Amino acid sequence: MTSKMISIREEVYRNLKKLKGANESFSEVIERLLASQKKEPLKYFNMAKNLPSEILDEFEDTVFEGKKKDALGSNKRFSELWGD
Repeated sequence: MTSKMISIREEVYRNLKKLKGANESFSEVIERLLASQKKEPLKYFNMAKNLPSEILDEFEDTVFEGKKKDALGSNKRFSELWGD
C-alpha cells in the first residue's frame, strides 16, 4: 500500500482525531466520512421515499459525481491561481 503526505490545518486534525475510533487509522476515518456522504442527499427529500430504488440510486450517484466534479474543478482553479 502506498501512502501520501497531506497538509491539514490544526483544527481539522483535532476534529478528525475526535472522530477517530480507538483502532481506526486516519485514512479509515476519512474513508468512512466520504462513504457516508455518498448516500446522504435524499434524506432531505421526503417526496423521494416512494420512488423505486433504481431511480434513487441513480439520483444519488449523479449528485455524488457532481460534487466530485465541482471539487476537481475547484482544485484545478486553485492550482491555476496559486499553485506551482
